[in-house]
Amino acid sequence: MRTVKAQENSGEKKLYRRKWVETDNPLVNEARAQTLALQRLQVWLRLAYAAIAAAVLLGYWGFVEGGGIVAGVIAIVLGVISLGVTIVLRVGIDHGRRNVNAMLDALQSSS
Repeated sequence: MRTVKAQENSGEKKLYRRKWVETDNPLVNEARAQTLALQRLQVWLRLAYAAIAAAVLLGYWGFVEGGGIVAGVIAIVLGVISLGVTIVLRVGIDHGRRNVNAMLDALQSSS
């Protein structure tokens, strides 16, 4: 993972609003990195929720409103795929949060 200094030198945009102070404790740096990763996963989770909603609307239009059987079948396929992705992301985010909380608890108990 690139540091803030490397990002500033390369002209890349920062992924967060404030600079984090680098610490000697690798557990703190790992908790920060995992928090950023969890935030990125939450964006994908919102997209998967939107895909489920689109599948429901497409299925309703295809099967009920006379949009055609092809639209209904596409809706079912889209719904199954996005539901699977949603479940995987949700479980991963929950486990990631527990992991970050465990790291923070370990830091508090050692201080």
